[in-house]
Amino acid sequence: MQWVFLIAGLLAALAEMHSGTFYLAGIATAALATAGLGFWITGTPLVVAFVVLCAALTVLITITRKRRTLGHDLADFDLGQSVTIRTIGQPGNRLSVNYRGTQWDAVMDDGSTPAPGDNAVIKRKTDKLLHLVAPP
Repeated sequence: MQWVFLIAGLLAALAEMHSGTFYLAGIATAALATAGLGFWITGTPLVVAFVVLCAALTVLITITRKRRTLGHDLADFDLGQSVTIRTIGQPGNRLSVNYRGTQWDAVMDDGSTPAPGDNAVIKRKTDKLLHLVAPP
């Protein structure tokens, strides 16, 4: 029975080299560890050991990956920057502004009505739309 787990572990490790998901690495590790346990444990307890090892390694990999990604979000340096209003469009209070040498679509979040040439401050961004407020 341990030969089945040995072959499954090697196949999962080979597939992991081509996919890079790390979950297959956990399954390969569990299968190879189960193959090693197969020399002392036989039958149904060996299958149970494989399932437990797979579950434990999958949870461990998931927790490790989440810890690495937490706190690594980059700050948005555009927030709080000043923009110059070029034109004001009628539908939906849309504005056209100059920022970083290019034209952006924007809306005023605070309800103010600026004139062309006025400055505003970026409060937030959604997709390609800048949400602005009047400067303090």
